[in-house]
Amino acid sequence: MDPILATLPDTQTIAQLVGSACGRRTFTPAEAQVLEWALVQIALDGSGPVNEVVHSYRSSLLAGADWHAAFAAALLQTPRQWGAEIQAALSAFEEIRTYYRNSDIAVFLFADKLISEHAGQTPPFPGYVPLSAPEDPRPRRLVELADQADVAGETLELAKVLQDRFPHILRRGYKLSFSGALGALFCDLDIEADRVPRLLTVAALVSVIFKPVRLI
Repeated sequence: MDPILATLPDTQTIAQLVGSACGRRTFTPAEAQVLEWALVQIALDGSGPVNEVVHSYRSSLLAGADWHAAFAAALLQTPRQWGAEIQAALSAFEEIRTYYRNSDIAVFLFADKLISEHAGQTPPFPGYVPLSAPEDPRPRRLVELADQADVAGETLELAKVLQDRFPHILRRGYKLSFSGALGALFCDLDIEADRVPRLLTVAALVSVIFKPVRLI
């Protein structure tokens, strides 16, 4: 993805900025590359209060601010409730990961036990949708990219195991939604749930600052 102007940052630079603003540590280049892809997909989706964020950015530029100041101004306009589904999935996966770390059983037995305990919920956990839900290639592609870049951590692995075990315990399947896959990845990247709206603001700005020339 190429910036429209040479003076603007590339997406990995933005990912690094987000790592400083939204996480507990700085991202590695491999993590930033996967996050870059995720930001582009969110930007292309165009959902959420994109217009007010973009308006803030453009207004700052028209007033003579450089992109750093315009970027900061847009972050200040971030709606707090933006990305509630991702936040819910991230928080749920944090609890699941902590529960697993405190257990002393194999991961498949752990998954079966956890699913059985939540069998009365539909879906059993935030971040999953029924297999009958419309096909969305983004969750699978995000997992593939994380695996290929060797940045898939414990949380994303647990999310995949749960997905595989649902049919065995519930006799019906569920699959990761894009929000669920993002929540698991953000959990592995140590991004805090209350910082998710800022990530979505960055994604909205990606749609304005950059020309999508090629998707991974």
